[in-house]
Amino acid sequence: MTYFGAPNRDVFLDIAKGMAIILVVLGHVIQGSSANFDDLLGFKMIYSFHMPLFIFLSGAVAAIAFDPMLVNAGLEHTFKDAYARVKKALIRLILPFIAWCVLNQLIYNQAESVINALVLAFRRPDTALWFLLAIFYCIVLTSLFQIFFGILLKIVKIFKIFRRSSEKIISGEMIQFALMIFIWWMIKDRTPYGGGLALLKPYFIYYVLGMGFYRYTRGNYSNWYSVLASAIFLLLSPFWLRTAEFQYAGVIVLPQAALYMYASLVAISGAFMMLGMAKLISSSELGPIKHFLILSGQLSLGIYALHYFFLAYSPKVIAPLFASIAISYVLNKIPVVRTIFLGESYSHKLARIK
Repeated sequence: MTYFGAPNRDVFLDIAKGMAIILVVLGHVIQGSSANFDDLLGFKMIYSFHMPLFIFLSGAVAAIAFDPMLVNAGLEHTFKDAYARVKKALIRLILPFIAWCVLNQLIYNQAESVINALVLAFRRPDTALWFLLAIFYCIVLTSLFQIFFGILLKIVKIFKIFRRSSEKIISGEMIQFALMIFIWWMIKDRTPYGGGLALLKPYFIYYVLGMGFYRYTRGNYSNWYSVLASAIFLLLSPFWLRTAEFQYAGVIVLPQAALYMYASLVAISGAFMMLGMAKLISSSELGPIKHFLILSGQLSLGIYALHYFFLAYSPKVIAPLFASIAISYVLNKIPVVRTIFLGESYSHKLARIK
């Protein structure tokens, strides 16, 4: 079921993205409605996992087109594919990132000039639509990893090091995902931070986990995983605090290793709780709810960019959500605008052809 974009979209992923963007709006409404929002349980539960969920789902979407066998086609082909992927991501993500930054500057005049506003957006992505920059960097890093795997395979072929078994291992998708996570875990603290690259440190692993999850399951997995994840999330999330060290504010003293993993465990368990709900809804007969969540998921970028303009309006949550959905829907109908502000194909016709 497709309202916008390519016809081969996964309903399960669109529903999950729809639920995630609604949580974003709800979280921002809570944040803007209370001075002590950090102490509110609802805020804690939403903020503990909603953006890792978004990055996870972005990785899952990327997994649809991911080809682990690409490394077998040779370095030239690997470079060409990486170039095409990054070029597409520039239009899909960076163009809207810049466009919304310029529009916000023209409306609110928060910086001395548009150029200063853009410089600030890349220096401090939290002043703009930072998650677009985060996903873009995840795509770039994934492409660099595939080039690295291609180089590794080339070395194996040149020196004939266990050639057949090595080729099979290097071109295995789960091996590639595991290596991406392991290598990044080892080097992430030594990577550059400028230009928003610091966003890769907490989020790239969620992106790769999303890719691995979707390639392995295609959304088909036991409901018991989500039940277990929900139990873990409900048990741990009340102790999550955005401003605390390791984001843990429980009364029980935890070992250093447990503290280090606490926030990630809360985020992953919360994400799988929502994925379980999305799976149930995708296979249910809840027509209106399903259609609304699919539409919200497919318009999630526009909703995220626009809902800020309506946070002060009542009824809370409903007004910013429905206003941003309506405007996003209209913007998607205007070819040039949908490309500049939403990163979509120039026209619906082009989207169907692709």
